[in-house]
Amino acid sequence: HKNTYFYHMIVNLFRHTQAISVLSILALSILIWFGFSFQENIQEVQSLSPLFDYMFSSVLKHSLINRTIVSAIVFWQCIMMNRLIVGQKILSTNSFYPALFYFLILSISPQEIYLSASLFALTFILLSLNKLLSCYLDKSAYTKIFDSAIFMSIAILIYPPFIVFCPIIWIGMSIFSQGEGRHWLISILGFMCPWIILYTLSEYLLIDSLNPSMFFNFLAESYVLSSFDFSEIMSLLALGILSLLALKEVAVGLSRKNIKARKSFVLFLWMLIMSVLYTLINPATLSTKLLVYSISLSPIISNYFYYQKNSKWLDFFGIILFATLLYNHISKL
Repeated sequence: HKNTYFYHMIVNLFRHTQAISVLSILALSILIWFGFSFQENIQEVQSLSPLFDYMFSSVLKHSLINRTIVSAIVFWQCIMMNRLIVGQKILSTNSFYPALFYFLILSISPQEIYLSASLFALTFILLSLNKLLSCYLDKSAYTKIFDSAIFMSIAILIYPPFIVFCPIIWIGMSIFSQGEGRHWLISILGFMCPWIILYTLSEYLLIDSLNPSMFFNFLAESYVLSSFDFSEIMSLLALGILSLLALKEVAVGLSRKNIKARKSFVLFLWMLIMSVLYTLINPATLSTKLLVYSISLSPIISNYFYYQKNSKWLDFFGIILFATLLYNHISKL
């Protein structure tokens, strides 16, 4: 009963209390991503990203700077995800559920608590989605579409396996009825701009490692196997079951939502499908691949927690997820 009470207290805290929720997310980001779960051997990790290696190779050698950057990135991403869902009226409350579940999914594997190319690139995918969602009912959304394509292109430059998510720009434009030929042309130009700039710089500065052809070497890499202990398997199992229950809730309640929320959830479902494809082509460890699921699953699970707060199944699997995540990180001390 005490565990259930503590769990409900946490869930209700993130339901309406904005100021305390922000401070809680900040505290969690510092505690886990700056504190005891931070991985010190990050320089041995293969990033699959020439640009990231070039930009951050010196930073990764300084633990304090590394910890500060990564905890700030995670905190900012959590706030951005919450603004993305609540600010865009996908969930019509002041809830901080999206930030909470984004953080939990992002932190599900203690071995991924370091500054990685995939984590850094998620920032630009969130920025891209934010611009894309704001295009709804905007007939002159040229700048937003251009910015969305640029952000997605930068995300791919930072972490090339994210090339799988490139079509989300055009899928989103179709969902939000941006059917003008000029919108499509602008999106293609926006996507090409960072690559043109990179190619120009690599040729001018004679940096062979930044040649665009080097960014797709990951396709020839062999797959890296992952290992999980029992508590991590329980966390993944609880997350998987929660995700299935949440997907069912979205499917059943989709017709009752307003038009923008309905279209937005369809976009996140496409993101989830592409995440599965990304998992198949990315040779990185499974724990690294799981990071991207925080974007598609956090709004879906948040929707379920908001509308099914009295569900016993929700309580059961929610408690397992919270408890095993907590144990996973404390056990690494």
